[in-house]
Amino acid sequence: MPSRQKQAIPVHSLEDRSPVGLEIHFVDDVKSRVIRDGMGAHRDDHHIFILLETGFTRIMVDFQVQEVTGPAIFYVLPGQVHQYIDSAKASGWFVAASSLLVGELYQPVLNDNVHKGPAPLSGKQLEAFSGLCRLLEQSRSAAAAPFSRPVLHSLVAALAGMTAGVYTEYKGRDKQALRGAAITAAFRQLLAAEYKTMKSPADYARKMNRSLSYLNETVKASTGFPVSYWIQQETMQEARRLLYYTRLSVKEIAYQLGYDDPTYFSRLFKKVVGLTPGEYRDRYRE
Repeated sequence: MPSRQKQAIPVHSLEDRSPVGLEIHFVDDVKSRVIRDGMGAHRDDHHIFILLETGFTRIMVDFQVQEVTGPAIFYVLPGQVHQYIDSAKASGWFVAASSLLVGELYQPVLNDNVHKGPAPLSGKQLEAFSGLCRLLEQSRSAAAAPFSRPVLHSLVAALAGMTAGVYTEYKGRDKQALRGAAITAAFRQLLAAEYKTMKSPADYARKMNRSLSYLNETVKASTGFPVSYWIQQETMQEARRLLYYTRLSVKEIAYQLGYDDPTYFSRLFKKVVGLTPGEYRDRYRE
């Protein structure tokens, strides 16, 4: 196996490609193969929305293979490690948008639904999404026109809102369930930002001005697991990424993830993953 450089997972910056914080392309089957072959595993510092109108594509996101069959909408959050695997007769829209354009209103919903895979679209929903993407492309091409920036902001916010709506649209959701989902989404968002420094469930409860028992009950009711489980999962998911994609030592990974005791980190990794860090790296990276 060729040696790998000891470096972080590549991060692709949207600012390097687009000063307005938006990139949009219509992608057919040929272009999708070019994208797939030209990109290895990487992170983005921005949101990715994929509107698959026809065909099929497979994308690995944080070690989960997502199979997307059109018509469907799918998205990848900033920081998630992903790689395009293959596609067949795929056509649709690829939209990259900065978090500033997406806005704060819909991000908790997107965070909460990020592991649920693609959302299928009805004919009317596909028509609405496709029309919005065409309008986005036209507005992006006229970026120098008067009021172009606020128009782009509004259109990207509409795309994020429509995506969030599709993922949360189902019957029988009462006010208590909505409140629980909102609190859980806020916890997951805080966790994604602070997991390297905040390891105690009580820390998250204090930060959110909730009692620990209430936060635990709410998160468990929404997800099936308590706060401590998600703290461990978030940390060990990043550990798996670093073990697979970098040559950092186990001790270096432990320190990077906020553990002063590498031995404790290794024990916790084995408890959560079922393998020691060394066994995981040997099994999955070869």
